[in-house]
Amino acid sequence: MCNYPSSSQAQQFDKMFRSSTKGFSHNEIPLFRALHTSLISLGSHVEEYHGNSHQVRFTGNGSYARTNARCELSDLMIITFSKVLKQARLTYLQAKSERAILPHVCGVEFSANLEQWYLLSNRPALNGIGAFNPPQDILSSALLPSVGTFCFFYKDIMGDFQIFYSCANHLAPPRNYAKKDGKLTAFGPCGTRVVSGYAECVATCGNICFADNLLSLRIGTPISLGSSKKNVATTRWISGIIRRQMQIERSKDRRTLLADELLELLGPEDDNNGNSGAFGAKTLLLIKANEENNER
Repeated sequence: MCNYPSSSQAQQFDKMFRSSTKGFSHNEIPLFRALHTSLISLGSHVEEYHGNSHQVRFTGNGSYARTNARCELSDLMIITFSKVLKQARLTYLQAKSERAILPHVCGVEFSANLEQWYLLSNRPALNGIGAFNPPQDILSSALLPSVGTFCFFYKDIMGDFQIFYSCANHLAPPRNYAKKDGKLTAFGPCGTRVVSGYAECVATCGNICFADNLLSLRIGTPISLGSSKKNVATTRWISGIIRRQMQIERSKDRRTLLADELLELLGPEDDNNGNSGAFGAKTLLLIKANEENNER
């Protein structure tokens, strides 16, 4: 359970996710869609932009990932921000489903693609494929490891679907495996730490705690200007893809209010005018954070 009062938005997310997944099997795709829909249900606090799940190439260790590895970056690119706190966070989140009823998650093994885990956990330099052209160090230059994260769907003992969230590098890989799919262990503990003055949730169990940490700027690496000299290229690139996505939406007479607010934090766009707007995930969500009683 969370050790702090949950927000009304987090409770709303939990209610929506549990109700929309009633009667579901453990099939991953409908559960991912329910996660997506439940975040969108937060209304004016969320804006959605559609993309393609572009793949990346990177050099693996020859064990958990091929030396010349290629895989998708993630399901969701999430940027949470606060104008009041002048902060924005980025995470690439991969969603998976575990076919189990669990009274707890510490020590539990979850099924995942080991190459994707290696990518999000070890954060090597990467190259986008096709229209996707991110900075090579978009992961490796991140100040916080929660730039790469997982969420696993499972049923609790009441029969409701819950979410276990974890930084990719807070999951232990298997000692023995025969293929790229394997089991990652949630070795715990769940909780929040402070790195370079930024609160970061490394793992948490349950829908409410996941939503609270996401909405309170405790998930993701800082990308706003001034947060780190290392992420300037990433910040400018993100600014460029958001501007491109806004052009697409405005051509369809759709509003982009949160994108306008976020750009005030991100500053100038990438000088590359050929930015395709590809962001490396099926969906980009912009989420306006709870702005009261948040840590930096």
